Amino acid sequence: MADAKKKTPPPPKRKQEAAGSRRGLWITLIAAGAVAIVVAGALIFLSQRSGEGGTGGADAAEVEAGKLVGVAEVEQRFADIPQEGAVLGDPNAPVTITEFADLRCPACKLFATDYMPTVIDELVRTGKAKYEFRVWPILGTDSVLAAQAAIAAQQQNKLFEYQDLWYLNQQDESRDYATDAYVDGVAKALGLDLAAFQAARQDDALWTPLIQDVQVIAAQNNFGGTPSFLISGPGGEKILSGGVPEASTIAEAVEEVS
Repeated sequence: MADAKKKTPPPPKRKQEAAGSRRGLWITLIAAGAVAIVVAGALIFLSQRSGEGGTGGADAAEVEAGKLVGVAEVEQRFADIPQEGAVLGDPNAPVTITEFADLRCPACKLFATDYMPTVIDELVRTGKAKYEFRVWPILGTDSVLAAQAAIAAQQQNKLFEYQDLWYLNQQDESRDYATDAYVDGVAKALGLDLAAFQAARQDDALWTPLIQDVQVIAAQNNFGGTPSFLISGPGGEKILSGGVPEASTIAEAVEEVS
């Protein structure tokens, strides 16, 4: 599990970036990191290093060239499921599964590759729940750059394909790899409008409020790190944080709040 104790440096300066926007995001990131500290998280993270990135997928150079592993698999996984912005599935589904994840988090990759496909097939495709994916960058500046890219893909209703393909090809978290070429490579592999993707990625007014909102939600709910889940329905809310839940655990939580 990615430990929220790691403080996130401010994102790189951009020419059109407002100082107030940068300052607000930086302060919020620090506050969320302080609230979300969980000592046990470090132990859980160490026990789950089997989800370490950088294995089984394309290397960074291949990603930059748009040659990623699993493109067809990803497209098939989400085919024919309604997707609008950050939400996948029937908008009228009674339960909402909201995941808060960092694209560079190895534990998030573990959930995405081992359990998310079952959740999609058994809960989302059946209309029992809809799935919301919220990017929560807690592993440094590189995570913020990855979050910008995910939010840019979200504007083309390809967030779920983007995050899934990213996880299948995730690199070693000890390296900073979310370069312009890298994030564009993932977009190219999915056939996104690259010009629109690049423009959205650099639109601070677009991504800053979304990331700040996630930081507030994480602090309010005392999330211990990524991935964390907030599952809500007519029967109430259920929080899953501090580990990587199996698909059966998600299903049980959906049943509880239905």
